[in-house]
Amino acid sequence: MKKSAFISLMLLLSSFTFAQFTVSGEWRTRGEYRDGYNTIPTSSTKPLTMVGQRTRLNVFYQKDKLTTYISLQDARIWGEDKWKSDNNGLGLFEGWVEYRFNNNVALKAGRQPLIYDDQRLFCSGDWRTFAEAHDVARLLFTSNDNSLNFHIGYAINNDGTIENDPFLKEYSLKSIQYKNMVYGHLNKSWDNGLNVSVVGVRDGFQNDPNVTSQPDPLKVYYRNTFGPYLEYQTNPWFFSAAGYLQRGTAQDNRNIKANFYSARAKYMFTSKNSLMLGYDHYSGTDFSSSDALTETGTFSTLYGPGHKFLGYMDYFGVPERHGAGINDLLLRANIGIGKKGELEATLHQFNLPEEYLSNGTRVNKNLGQELDLVYSYKLDNAIAIKAGFSTFFYTETMEQLKGRTPGQGDSALFGWVMLVVKPTFFSTK
Repeated sequence: MKKSAFISLMLLLSSFTFAQFTVSGEWRTRGEYRDGYNTIPTSSTKPLTMVGQRTRLNVFYQKDKLTTYISLQDARIWGEDKWKSDNNGLGLFEGWVEYRFNNNVALKAGRQPLIYDDQRLFCSGDWRTFAEAHDVARLLFTSNDNSLNFHIGYAINNDGTIENDPFLKEYSLKSIQYKNMVYGHLNKSWDNGLNVSVVGVRDGFQNDPNVTSQPDPLKVYYRNTFGPYLEYQTNPWFFSAAGYLQRGTAQDNRNIKANFYSARAKYMFTSKNSLMLGYDHYSGTDFSSSDALTETGTFSTLYGPGHKFLGYMDYFGVPERHGAGINDLLLRANIGIGKKGELEATLHQFNLPEEYLSNGTRVNKNLGQELDLVYSYKLDNAIAIKAGFSTFFYTETMEQLKGRTPGQGDSALFGWVMLVVKPTFFSTK
């Protein structure tokens, strides 16, 4: 019995010598102090201290034309499960298979993050404890020299109970989750440092139940987002720019006429020291116009990050929530500290593109300034420590935007410390 088990083990291990097989993990815990995170504090609000933890076990396998990846994830807030209780918090963050038909064409299907360009429209949402992935099938085209890539993806979402249903019924998932989505992403790079992408996304949502008392499962409103993203690098300079248009029909049956544009210029003094100037514009709805009843000019960031852009205090993490749009002028400095440390300092100036809030109030466009500081220290290849501090110098307009009484807000502060450990348990490399 022992001999046969030993032979089976040897046969299994020998098969790995002809394949790439890796078992890795991630343990990430972040403590936060919130006294002005996401919204303005007042004398009646109390600071919040919390710790979030994410634990992952990852298995990667690649042999010949087949690649598979499984990432099991447990994401929790410390204390959410009662002591001596058996609460199952384990879930699947990633689970996909990729088959390469030849050197140029592959099919990748399953639960997977979508990450493109600067992650403005698609990202993994890594800052959030639970992160973000899509159930999607993608057809991947790649040129022989890998300078041209074209991806086509399709996703469809349904409630888990639909497996037992013989006919279509009301779509009951959250209103922020699409019913179906199709997208295309074309990327071309050149040896001179130029990189250009064009993306088109069409996502559909069932009509909003808050607008329609009896939603029609056949009534799906479609939103279209399309435009280019460009990068150009010529040492010591790096430039990037993007511009997107949005058209279609919103969930409340209004016509969408929105836009976004962005530009970045960064100068690299050394590999760790740089200075960057940037500007982002997210269009908003002109609530002073009667057209706002039938038309929205509010740009949606689709499935992009709620933290990477627009300040780390996340006052505008999802800018479409307040409807008035946002403009962000930012200056960022990255400073190397020793061989393993780095400080990132960012100053934002936020303004409204429109003069009216959704309640019809006319306001000054100036929302205030945010200062973000992040220190990172890499202990070794598997362990890193990060810490951040942010504060917002807001105006009365910002108080009104957040539903506060002007002049009643307190100092807005946000601080956090995070430990990230990513060990590799086994690898055939």
